[in-house]
Amino acid sequence: MVIKRFRHILPGYTRPATTRPRPPLPPVPRSLRSALKNHPDHIERLQMALHGVSVAPTTRLPRIEMAVWAIEDRLSRFLAEAKQELDSARCSGDAERFARAEEVEALMTHLCRKNTWMGDEVFAAWFRSL
Repeated sequence: MVIKRFRHILPGYTRPATTRPRPPLPPVPRSLRSALKNHPDHIERLQMALHGVSVAPTTRLPRIEMAVWAIEDRLSRFLAEAKQELDSARCSGDAERFARAEEVEALMTHLCRKNTWMGDEVFAAWFRSL
């Protein structure tokens, strides 16, 4: 009886392998996914931020609110990165790079407005169900 209780501290003990199903990743709002279709790394970063919200310990704040804040934070980071790239392109003198950087910066500025991506019912339902 005693050995069964303390088996885990005995030398040579290995825990039995448990395979728990991985929880599904939360959805990125459809409008953001379609706007960022040419930037898959940005979509992945958004999804990882939302995953962090979904597995975070519970707080007094609603998860949907935390998810909105996570998206706003990521989008503001994307905008800062786009502005930095625009400055680098401007200093390099490469017209093609500058044009691409301007397009990305305009896209990120547009996405930082909350009304462009809020209202996705699948996204909201996913976080309300947690």
